[in-house]
Amino acid sequence: MSERVYADIAVPGVPKDTLTYAVPEGLYERMKPGVRVLVPLGRRLLMGFIVRVHGTMPDFALKAVQQVLDVEPVITPAVQQLCDWVHRYYVCGLGEVLKAALPQGMDVDTARFVSLCSDDEELIARVIGRSRTKAAIIDALRTGEVLSEDELLAAAGTKSISAQLRELMVEGVVQVESVIERPAVRVKTVLAVRLLPEWTRGEKLAELMEIVEARAPKQANIIATLWKHHGQGKRTVPMADLVREAKATAAQVRALEDKEVVEVLDEEVTREWEIRFAEKNKNITLTAAQRAVLGRVTAAVDEGAHRTMLLYGVTGSGKTQVYIDAIRHVLAAGKNALVLVPEISLTPQFVYRFRQAFGGDVTVMHSRMSLGERYDAWRLTLAGNYRVVVGVRSSVFAPLADIGLIVVDEEQDGSYKQSDTVPRYNGRDAVIMRGWFEQAPVLLGSATPSAESWHNARIGKYELLELPERIDGAVLPVIEAVDMAEAKRQRLLRGAFSVALADGIRDRCTRGEASIILHNRRGFAPHVECRDCGYVEECDNCSISLTFHKDADLLRCHYCGTTRRVPVVCPQCGGTDLDRVGLGTQRVEEDLLNAVPEARVIRMDADSTRRKGSHDLILSAFSQGEADVLLGTQMVAKGLDFERVTLVGVVSAEQSLLLPDFRAAERTMQLLTQVAGRAGRGSRPGTVMLQAMQPEHPVLQDVQRHDYTGFMERELQSRRQLYYPPFCRLVLLTFSGEDERAVELAATSYHAVLSREQHFFTMYAPQPALLARINRRYRWQLMLRIEKSHDSDGSRLGAMLARAEEAYLRKVRSKAVSVAVDVDPHAML
Repeated sequence: MSERVYADIAVPGVPKDTLTYAVPEGLYERMKPGVRVLVPLGRRLLMGFIVRVHGTMPDFALKAVQQVLDVEPVITPAVQQLCDWVHRYYVCGLGEVLKAALPQGMDVDTARFVSLCSDDEELIARVIGRSRTKAAIIDALRTGEVLSEDELLAAAGTKSISAQLRELMVEGVVQVESVIERPAVRVKTVLAVRLLPEWTRGEKLAELMEIVEARAPKQANIIATLWKHHGQGKRTVPMADLVREAKATAAQVRALEDKEVVEVLDEEVTREWEIRFAEKNKNITLTAAQRAVLGRVTAAVDEGAHRTMLLYGVTGSGKTQVYIDAIRHVLAAGKNALVLVPEISLTPQFVYRFRQAFGGDVTVMHSRMSLGERYDAWRLTLAGNYRVVVGVRSSVFAPLADIGLIVVDEEQDGSYKQSDTVPRYNGRDAVIMRGWFEQAPVLLGSATPSAESWHNARIGKYELLELPERIDGAVLPVIEAVDMAEAKRQRLLRGAFSVALADGIRDRCTRGEASIILHNRRGFAPHVECRDCGYVEECDNCSISLTFHKDADLLRCHYCGTTRRVPVVCPQCGGTDLDRVGLGTQRVEEDLLNAVPEARVIRMDADSTRRKGSHDLILSAFSQGEADVLLGTQMVAKGLDFERVTLVGVVSAEQSLLLPDFRAAERTMQLLTQVAGRAGRGSRPGTVMLQAMQPEHPVLQDVQRHDYTGFMERELQSRRQLYYPPFCRLVLLTFSGEDERAVELAATSYHAVLSREQHFFTMYAPQPALLARINRRYRWQLMLRIEKSHDSDGSRLGAMLARAEEAYLRKVRSKAVSVAVDVDPHAML
């Protein structure tokens, strides 16, 4: 190739979509879209992704690509299309999205190391001048050591030394080199041993054994062990397993290697997430409704075109079995399947059923896996080893080829939306776009569809499929509300429990049945308050009270993680009457054991499931009858199918209705309907008790009537009148920084610029966020409501925000305030 070649590279953390670099002639053949490279930016080497290779020379000076990191693309064409859409619609950097498409730990970073390269004291003194930071850098380097930039940063005791290093380098006082660091994850290998081919014939091996047994019996044990495994079809045996089984040593194996009897080699090992859950397999016969739904899904698969279907099925209607049978059809047609599940619903039970159905064809991807397990699942999917991927939100980027069906279970779940880091995308919406790019049908399943999906089905954008009844003759549970105000007046409370709910739990324990109790707040008490002066212990870093955790006897912030000992006296008035106010799951557990001492209780929340595999152990114990009550936060509300559960209790049913969020009613209806659906899934009828101070609330009435359709119709009517999604698109801009005045200035500056734009949106004045300070950073917010028809792909929004940022930086000339753009936000706090 004689023409010059150039590459457009997306670099994570760089505001521009792509940067153009020259390609050295020796790298021409390796430059492919989706391959990672190292490129110079300033004085650093950074990892980037090739987006386009072309022959158009820009009209400015170029730097050259330094190194190609991959032999083959790590971003497939379909995933690259999806990343481009995510970057445009959610207004974020393309490099950040491409980086998010790869498993954590694959980043290739470079570290800068600095050494002193001049002994001219006069020059050094002149360059240092009055700068204490430069003086600290030079003092640290005078030992003759080569130090990393981080070590010099610590020595200087400041936040940044980039400018000072640059000046020292320009003057020839120091030398800076970039060194490539190894990625955190890579292919794992172990030493393995095999018999060389000439010794795998029985007669020759027998002759060898006669000789070795007499002279070296341990070596004979090794040979015999290898021969046994060879007969079982195992070509190699891991060294550690071999020496243990043969009661030998690695040195004795090496002796056989020297005699050319065995070969010792590095063998690749697959790290796979293991579940410790099992249940009795059932003989399943599909109902007429299931068969009808399955027929429409398989017809869409056979058609080989994109369409989105919403499967609205009541709890216990057999949606999971429809998914499994549809995927069997997909695999028989030579295609593959992608299944998305919310993190909270990715239970060992769900994974167990998929592995029972598809065996080694299925892999799992989620955040509880180790870095190595996630990396192996990703790379083996890329290699074509797996045909079914079951995973959480990030699995939308799984490098799965030839997709014939995409399933999104519990499509309404808020955990599909990434809100805390870039890219702030919704996995459900992104996977629908992936279905479009792959020309594959997408099946959204839920007993409580989101308002957006319900609206899309109602206007015909989605095809509606329904499963209106439970399978196996089971009926929906009877749901009753317990008036907690009346119970309090009649002194019928036992801590957090009404007598009615406590008696119901006791009755199930006596009958050998099980109960699930929901309380969606962890810890023991939401805050500690002084009864003398009203003082409440708050986080020093965040504008939120500290939660008391009794097991650790600590106050903990659930936002920044800071902890503090519980005070003995009030810091404000010196009083000693400090009360633990409110209910967390730890206090509910204590109250339950006081009210029903005979109950065996397992608690399942973020505190009790921190260790790897803890979800499996808890659910397995509950499944096997080792506990009578499963108590937890919303992680017990979905995805659980236990026939022995005949009672569900909700400690505070209207808790989430009180949040200042337009989705509060929808989320409450969904949560209560979902948790109610855990009861009565077998032959025995179920009962649900909703403890509430306002049992007459319309949402609670809808839950009791199982009237999700009526609720959603009224909710959509209200949303239309108030101009909330799905009738508009919300965009939340959150400004944060350590200087409160600078944060307010940034918010008001953006507001002023946006007010002058051509209006395809409405906007309110900026306000402090409800959580005005998190982790020492003050927060202001600006909300936009965008007319969908005027900016369907987000391009106008992206251009407008870029102009607002440029105007703000011209005015302030500081990046001390960060701006987070959240399109279609789910968290409004």
